Amino acid sequence: MSRIIPNEQSWIGFSAVMPVSLAAPKVSEINAATDITCLTSSVNASSQGNAIPTPQLCTLFETSIAGTSSATFTADFYRDDEADTAWEAMTRGKKGVVYISRFGGTGANKSPAIGQKVEVWPVQVTSRTAAPLASNTPQTFSVTCSVPVEPKEDAVVAS
Repeated sequence: MSRIIPNEQSWIGFSAVMPVSLAAPKVSEINAATDITCLTSSVNASSQGNAIPTPQLCTLFETSIAGTSSATFTADFYRDDEADTAWEAMTRGKKGVVYISRFGGTGANKSPAIGQKVEVWPVQVTSRTAAPLASNTPQTFSVTCSVPVEPKEDAVVAS
């Protein structure tokens, strides 16, 4: 079994335009996204569900049923004094979609290509927080997003 780190393997893009199909975004929709991979220092895109206890008096075993699920999205980015792309794209209130190719693709700059897997995260930026200015430290900022539509964590790129 191989283990990899995300550096030089992953691709991340942001678009203010939602794909027609979250489960099968088109190559053209992904290619139209702004590549923010090199400005990203971390991403936490996660979904979770809960179980609802359904105890019965006739047994000591407590069963459960599936409950609701939710998703969260946070990320940290670098500022850039020449082209502050991520800062300008991720303004508070901005709606869009974040594409994440954790293992990279065969498209330009490792973007996902036809038939390859990609995560599709519909988001709305709820906060954009610049990190404190500190000597000998790169300027960064963090975003927190709501996830208003269920993400597709196993989407396949369409033609």
